[in-house]
Amino acid sequence: MEQVFLTDEEYQQISNLQTNQSNLFATLGQVEYQLQFLNAQKTELLSQLKELDGKNEEIGKELQDKYGNGTINMETKEFVKTS
Repeated sequence: MEQVFLTDEEYQQISNLQTNQSNLFATLGQVEYQLQFLNAQKTELLSQLKELDGKNEEIGKELQDKYGNGTINMETKEFVKTS
């Protein structure tokens, strides 16, 4: 059987494709890692927001029990009753 060799140009084209493919796989892996990290951060932030919502409701209930229904002007600290 006769041996056939690729030209330098053909070899370089295939080599470049393989290098590009390897680089893309590496980049994809980095992106996936970042996505996992960001999802973990998102989960933590959502948990913190839920905790803050609970504290907000708790404080709101305490103030409502103490002062009745109303709103608070955060600039003046005034509680304004509603009917």
